[in-house]
Order: sequence, then C-alpha cells, then structure tokens
Amino acid sequence: MQKIRQTSGFLLLAMKISVIQLALSLVFTSFSYGIDTKAQEFLNKSITLNASNQKLIDILEQIEDQTKVKFIYSSKAIQVNRKVSYVTKQQRLSEVLVGLLSPLNLKYKVIEGQIILSDNISSSQSPNGEYIEFPLPVDKIIKGKVTDSEKGDAMPGVSVFVKGTQRGTNTDADGNYSISVPEGSDVLLFSFVGYEKKEVSIGNRIVMDVSLKVDVKSLDEVVVVGYGTQKKVTLTGSVSEVKGSEIVKSPQPNLSNSLAGRFSGFVANNRGGEPGYDGSSYTIRGFASTGNNDVLIVVDGVPGQIGGLERLDPNDVESISILKDASAAVYGSRAANGVILVTTKKGGTGKPTISYSFNQGFSSPTRLPKLADAPTYATILNEIDYYNNPAGGMNQHYSADEITKFSNGSDPINYPNTNWQKEALKSMVLQNQHSLSINGGTENTKYYLSLGTIYQDGLYKNGVTNYSQYNFRSNVEANITDNFKVSLSLAGRQEDRQYPTQGAGNIFRSIYRAYPTVVSVYPNGLPSTGVENSNPVVLGTDVGGINRNPTTVFNGILRASYILPFVKGLSIDGFYSADRSYNFSKSFSTPYPLYSYDKTSNTYNRVITGGSAGLASLTESQVNTASMVENIKLNYNLHTGKHNLSTFVAYEQSKNTQETFGASRINYPTVATPELSQGGAAATDKNNYGSSYKFTRKSYISRIAYNFSEKYLAEVQMRVDGSSIFPEGKQYGFFPSISAGWRISEEQWFKVKAIDDLKLRASYGSLGNDNVGQFQYYNNYSFNNTYVIGSNTIHSGIDLTKLANPDITWETAKKMDLGLNTVLFKNISLEFIYFQQQRSNILATRNASIPNVSGIVNPYGSGTLVPDENIGKINNSGFETSIGYSHIGEFRYNISANFTYAKSKVIFIDEAAGALSYQRQTGRPLYTYQLYNAIGIFRTQADLDKYPHVSGTQLGDLIMEDYNKDGKITADDQVRTEYGNVPQITYGVVFNSGYKNFDMSFVLSGQTNVSQYVLPESGQVGNFYSSWADNRWSPSNPNGTYPRVDTRASSSINGGLYNSTFWLNDASFIRLKNVEIGYTLPKSLLSKLKIKQVRVYANAFNLLTITGVKDYDPEGNSNSGQFYPQQRIINLGVNVKF
Repeated sequence: MQKIRQTSGFLLLAMKISVIQLALSLVFTSFSYGIDTKAQEFLNKSITLNASNQKLIDILEQIEDQTKVKFIYSSKAIQVNRKVSYVTKQQRLSEVLVGLLSPLNLKYKVIEGQIILSDNISSSQSPNGEYIEFPLPVDKIIKGKVTDSEKGDAMPGVSVFVKGTQRGTNTDADGNYSISVPEGSDVLLFSFVGYEKKEVSIGNRIVMDVSLKVDVKSLDEVVVVGYGTQKKVTLTGSVSEVKGSEIVKSPQPNLSNSLAGRFSGFVANNRGGEPGYDGSSYTIRGFASTGNNDVLIVVDGVPGQIGGLERLDPNDVESISILKDASAAVYGSRAANGVILVTTKKGGTGKPTISYSFNQGFSSPTRLPKLADAPTYATILNEIDYYNNPAGGMNQHYSADEITKFSNGSDPINYPNTNWQKEALKSMVLQNQHSLSINGGTENTKYYLSLGTIYQDGLYKNGVTNYSQYNFRSNVEANITDNFKVSLSLAGRQEDRQYPTQGAGNIFRSIYRAYPTVVSVYPNGLPSTGVENSNPVVLGTDVGGINRNPTTVFNGILRASYILPFVKGLSIDGFYSADRSYNFSKSFSTPYPLYSYDKTSNTYNRVITGGSAGLASLTESQVNTASMVENIKLNYNLHTGKHNLSTFVAYEQSKNTQETFGASRINYPTVATPELSQGGAAATDKNNYGSSYKFTRKSYISRIAYNFSEKYLAEVQMRVDGSSIFPEGKQYGFFPSISAGWRISEEQWFKVKAIDDLKLRASYGSLGNDNVGQFQYYNNYSFNNTYVIGSNTIHSGIDLTKLANPDITWETAKKMDLGLNTVLFKNISLEFIYFQQQRSNILATRNASIPNVSGIVNPYGSGTLVPDENIGKINNSGFETSIGYSHIGEFRYNISANFTYAKSKVIFIDEAAGALSYQRQTGRPLYTYQLYNAIGIFRTQADLDKYPHVSGTQLGDLIMEDYNKDGKITADDQVRTEYGNVPQITYGVVFNSGYKNFDMSFVLSGQTNVSQYVLPESGQVGNFYSSWADNRWSPSNPNGTYPRVDTRASSSINGGLYNSTFWLNDASFIRLKNVEIGYTLPKSLLSKLKIKQVRVYANAFNLLTITGVKDYDPEGNSNSGQFYPQQRIINLGVNVKF
C-alpha cells in the first residue's frame, strides 16, 4: 500500500510540474510573438488606392482612413508634400508600404498600433532639435510560384520558410506563395514530401519562381518501429504505416474501423455497430492459433497500454505502424500475433496553432433482413400444418377470409400486418464529434493539448442505448539543456455506455422472430406479448430497466533522454508509464407487463415478464485495472565513412493488477430504490463476489542495425522475457530475430533508368505468446460445492476443478519473410512479400480424445479435469503485395492498392480417435465448418427414390449428399468446408486527390475465400426472411429455390433440414469503406477574420457494398444473425485553424 501511495504522489507531482511547465511555455511563447503578431494584424489589412500625382501626405491620410492606423514622422525629415503615384486594389498594407515608400528611400516600423516613418539619417535628433527616427528595418515581400522541375506542374502545399526564423507559409492551389522576409534574412527554404529540399538565396529579388526535383531518396522518410524510428531505405522488416491525416478522413468514431483496406497483411472485420461496442476485430495475416490471436497495441512506446486502440481520438494520432514479421521480435513474448504502433501528436515550434473540428453524422444500418408480411406468414403456417396433416387441407391455421383481413387491414387488432423493424427501430440516428487542440512552442519547449467529445445514439425507438466519450491529451516536451530532454504525456478518457438490460443480440433476435400476425402495441397503448412473451418494441427501452457502464481511463508517460558527452553517439533514455482503468457496471432489471388480447371476451390478459421472478433485480460490479511499465535504454550510433551502426540495449519491467468485486440482489419490493441495500432481506436474495490477480514481466532487449552506405543492410534483435504466468524454471523465453537487405539499385553496375530503387530483404525470427490464463501450474479448486452432514445443515466445501500442468510454457511463432521493394519512374512504388509462420506449443485442451463421457471431468460436468497442454501446432503462409503511384500537379493525386493471401493449416489439434479423414480439422484451415453438403431439393418422387434420405423426408426438403456412399444419411456424411469465417484473401484501394481548393479521397476494402453461416430461427417459432418466404418450395411453387417450410424450419430433423451448406454464404464483398469530399476556403476570405484555414467536407462510411450475401451484412459473424447491425454513416464536418 505504501508503494501505491508513493506512485500516486509521484504522478500528482508530475501533473503539477507539467501544468507549470506548460503555463510558462505559453507565457514566454506568447510574449515572444506578441509584438510581431500585433504588427502583423495591421500589415495584413487590405487597402485600395488610386493615387495619380498626389501629395504623399494625402495618400497617407487615405491609408489612415482605410486601416485606422496612425502615421508618425518628422516633417523636417520626411518630404510629405512631394507628389507620387500609386494604384492598387485590395493589396496588403505591408506590400503597399514597400511599394510606396521604397522608391522614396523611406523606411517604416509598427510600434503599438502606429506606423513610424523615417529616412536614412542616422542621428536621433535634427539640427534644430526635432525628433528624427533611426533607420528602421523593413520587411521585404517575396512572391513566386513553385513547380515540378520535370513536368512544370504547379505544386500546391509546398512549405516555404525563411531560414533562421519561424516565418513560413504554404503555396496555394496554383503553386503561388507570398512571404514577408525580415531585413537581414536572405535564404528561403522550400520542402515537400517526396521532393528534394531546396535553399534559395534572395538577393535583390522580390519575385522568385522555384522548381523542385522528385526525391528518389524519399525513402529517407522515417517510420516508427519497435523502440525507435528507422529510415524506410534501411528497413529490413515488413512494416506498413498510415498517417493520422488519412485516418481522420473516416467518420467512424472507433479508430479500429478506419484501418480496413489501408494495409497489406491487415485483416479487419467490423462485426457489429452497437454504440460503444462497434469496433473491428483485426488480425495480422489471419489467424495462426486456436488460443489468443490479439495483436499487441503499443501507444507512444508503451506496450499493452490500458485503453488500447479503439477509443483513441483519431485527431490525436500522428501515425500508425504495423509490424508484421520478425521485426516484431523486439516485443518478444507478446508479439506472436503482430504489433500495432500508435504515435500521438507532439508539439512543434512556432506560434500557437488552434485547431477545431466538428462533424455531424447520420447513421443507419448497412443491411437488415427483409421479413415476411402477415399474409405471407399466415399462408406459411397453413403450409406447415398441411405438411404435418395433409388430410386437414391448406387452411388449417388461418382461413382464406382471415388471410384477406391481414392483407386489407380491416381488423388491425386481431389481424394486423406488423413490420417489427419499423415498430422497434429508427431509420436513422445521430452521432457527432468535437475536437479542439492547440500546439506550438519554441526550440526548447513544445506542447500539444487536445480535448474531444463523441456521442453516438442507438437505433431503438424510445430507447436508452447511447455512448458518450470525453477525452483529453497533453504532450509537453522540454529541452532542459542541449543534452537533456524530458517529456510528459498525460491522457484521460471518460466512456459512458448505457443500454437496456436485454442484450443487442436478444433484441434483434426478437425483431427477426416476432410474428407479423401480432400487433406491437394495442390502440389503448398496451404492449403485446410479441413472440414468446418478448416484445422488441419494449426490450430496447427503459421499461425493463437500464444498464449503465461508465469507464474511466488514465494514461501517463514520463520520459527523459540524455546525450552522454564523453562518447560521441552515446545516449541514454527511458520512460515510466502508469495506466489506470476504472470500469463500473450497474444493471437494474425491472418487471413489466405485456398483454394478449382475447377477442371473444374483448379483454386484455396481463403477463408479467422481466426482472427476477416478477420482482426487480440488481447487479453491480467494479473492475479496477492498473499497469506500470519502466524502461531504460542505452543507445549508441556510429557513422564513420560509409559505415552506419545503430544499436541499443534495454531493460524493461511491468506489473499488471486487476481487482474485481461485485454484488447482486433480487426480490426488490419496489423499483424506486435501485440500490444494493434495498434488495430482498433473505440470505438467498444476496450474492457477493470478488477476485484479483497480479502478474509481472521482466525483459532484456537489444537491437543492432548496421548498413554499409545504405546498400548492404543487416539487423539483429534479441529479447529475453520473464513472465510470472509460468512456473519457476520455465518463466524465461528467448526471442531472437535476424534480417538482411540488399539495395541492388545502389550498385555501380546497376544502371536501369526506370528503376530508382530496388531492395531485396529477408527476415527470420522467433516470437512468443504468454497471453494465457494464470496459475495453470497449480491445481484449481472451487468453493461453490456444498454438502450436508448430520442435522441436514448445508456446509460449504471445495472441489478440484482442474489438475495442474507443471510443464506449461510459451506458445512460440517462428516467422520467415522474403521481400522485394522497388521504386519505378520516380513515382511508382511496389512491394512484394512471401511469408511463412510455424506456430507451436499452442495451449489447448484434450476435450476430444478425453471427452466428458470418459468420467474424467470436473464436478460440474462442464469440462475435463485434465489441464490444458502445449500441444497445438498451426502453420500459416501466403503473400502480400502493394503498389502505389503519385502525381503532383494542378490536379494532384496518389493511389495505392494492396492484396493479401494468408492461409492457415492445422498441423495438430486434439481430435477424437477414429475421426473420419474428411471431418478432421488437421490439414485444413482454422475455423472451418462441419456441415452436410446440400446438393438440391427433392422435387419429385423420382428424386426421393434416387437419393438416400432420413425417415420422414418430404418433397421440398433439401437433398443431402451421401458423402461416404453407404446408402444412408448419417453424421458420417458431414464434411469440412473449404473456408471458415476468416478471409484468406483481403485487398484494398486508397485514393487521395486535390484540385486547387478541392480534395477528394476514398478507401475500398474487400475480402474473398471466406464463409458466413447463418441459420434463421423460422417456422412456428418465428418469422421468415423474405428471401426464403418468397422463394420457398411449395405444392403451388414446385420450382422454388428454398426448401419447404417446417415447424423449426432451418434446423428440423424431421424433414432432413440439417445444418447444411445451403445456409452457408459466400461472404466475399467489395465495400466503399470511406469516401470524402472537401473544400478549403480561400485565404483571402479568411484574413480579415484572423483565421488561418477553414475546410468543409462531407464523408461517408460503408456507403456502398457489393456482395452475394442476401440478408445480412457480409462482415457479420453470428450463426443466427443475432447482432446489432453494422452502420452506414453520412457525415458533414468543418475543420478550422486559428
């Protein structure tokens, strides 16, 4: 406890220090710019003059009238009665003064809102004692145009700076620029991504047109890698990167949904759209384990930072890098599934820049299954009765007259035609995001501060579902000395989730099953019983109670670095991070009435549902999680001649803790007091529980990177990880990697004009996975067992639930990559990678070779007593490629495409002895389905005579393939499908363009070689999808493409409608994941408002999808379709910079 108090005090002190540092930096920065800023306000004012042979004093008075400034001068020194001419329209005052005064050999300076004029007299007093100003420096206005040196095209967005100052600007949409250069400065710096930087001397020129050359060494751009950065040109690993400026073009508030389609090797699927739980599941190069497949998230260098990726504010992100191969070995035991590195924005030098962005979104489901209407469903129920009792005829359930009433609406209470989706769901809901940031600083202090909010509404009418988020970030850096630097990063987030007590899956299950022949709400306002006493119109509201789930997340990182002066290239750095998460949940479930209508007596029968046994119930829980990481790293960099060496050794340790406690109460006498103390008084009405855990890691890390003239490249990484997850003697694992590269294009003998850069590379390494349950090397016991001794008194006892595995160890992944990178014709980039992975020691249960029927089970019969063992083996291999092209000109654009093929293969998984070869998972991809192969529909008696079938099969049933040719349909005829629910092929296209002040971008994302299995709950237990209802086989529609209906139609055994490939969808799709159109207002419209930039835009997420899936979104992953649907978002927004 004492340590905890010390840590908290340290963080509090650090926060106080950061606030003081930030305040001082803002004060000094504001002071240093205050005078220049005020002067610039006057000089930026636009004026119009039409002076022809007029006195200078008259022209000055005209300027005073238009600008409200005052000229100060000595009449003895300045000949104000001389006549001059000057004509201009809407020109900046600074430019007018130069043009007007320079020919007269006069100078000016702005002081406290006044313009002081002077000549070149150097004394401060005239002979007669009148005041004369010293010669004052005058800014020179330089104008020009920047173009591409080869094509001559204008280059918008080029950075133009006065060397040695903080003055800068950007070229406009036509490549033009105008910059004020102070006296004494004589060099302008021009820079643009992908082009060589250029320094140009000004001399006596006031017009400077500049051309920039394409930089074939643009690979000098650095990318973030594990524990540092590296130049692209010297990379030997598989690393992909996207800038934050690209990510914010998506209207998705969940950051994980903005990454699909942008990287090769990155597989992302958005499985649902519920506010607060709408993130994508993602893997790198597919699944390679039956255990944990989570990707390691590293934020600002902190591995596994609490809060993760999904809820980071996209506006705070500088870049995201993905480590896909052995380059991730530097993260050792947590990197087997790949690593995502997130870098947040930092401050810069210059005047404070305030940025504000707002967007308003309009969200709706991408797809909902269309359901049968009441007349169709009534007809289907008649057909079901007929199939079960042909002698009764076709109108056993509903007469023809009753079906007509469903159609014409003549009796809406007894014969309604209810569209439950329209009754329960809104057609569109709102979401919005606000983000405000300020960044700036001096050479010694830099800062970035941001605040953000997110709000998402839910789909349910009168519903309580919503998500709110409030976040802040502060990144402050300070140079204490030339050698010593410190930084403090603080971030916090409040996440407020609110839902009905029923989960989204259950609510949508009720919507899809609810009978269209039952009214949703009676005319008197009473809710109906829906389907099986479940009315979706009520389920989404607070009638049945509310589940509130607030979460608070805090992240702090204190970082320092010192350049050791006694050895050139030697430095030391380190960081300490502290993360906290407080997750509270309170679910108060209340009973409520539903009603059925008795038309005979014209009465409503009340049915109580919800709550617990007709009374309210409450469950509360609190989960507190903490993580601390300490890292110290010694770095050495050597550059001598053509030899370049970069190396480090580091020590890192971390501690993670979690405490969970909760309680539940039932039998509340009233719903007015939703507190634990107000529940039922009996001992059986109360339940309390709690748990906690702590685990630690220690790591020793090293990397040595060497290159000769950036031509021959080599890198070695090593990490030793110790984890408390494993028993003594097995706690440490060694995870090395090696990689090499050869830039053939740097060889003197390589002279292919079309190829500007060509690199071959290879890597091989070992990585680990310790993300498994704790204490598996101990016997596990449960205290839930009770027994009776003597006088029928119940006593608590313990039971053995799992035997110990003293040999539990690391899951390991051996990864190999072969890659080729090239740049063609200066603006075409190409990458091709072949990869292999061998995963072994996967922790798995022998639940097939030792089934429950063996008797070797825990006391509850829920699993075997035998512990999990490191027995699993899976291989994964494939290739990925990407190509990009960029064009700079008046119409500027870049386009890139990526393609990935990744296929897993099970080498060993525990399977039952004697399992049939075609049903075994071994040798096949992970997570395939085992189903009967449907090969058609029985349409004639001849079909029934020809094909084997189960007893009771009728015309209209599915024909199942007799796979083993034994003349009957049994479980032995089930086969493994070719694909599972993880795509083997993914691809994407990213396009960005601009023309003058307009910009447009889009991202396409697609997948194939993937299946989606959906088994509808239809029949007398629920409604039918229209795709089935409208195309079902029936005596009147013998050519129907769907099988006949039945009581439990899709899973009926009597009738042969087993789980089969008929319900297996090809989940391939191509989707317009994101599209955006923007317009930046001209600067001439904003200068008077003191606004740097205003950009308005419209964008969309999941706007268009091409797929063969009929009823659901192809990214859905629920066997019965019971999930909150993915969302299509249309968004309008504005970005403003001051």
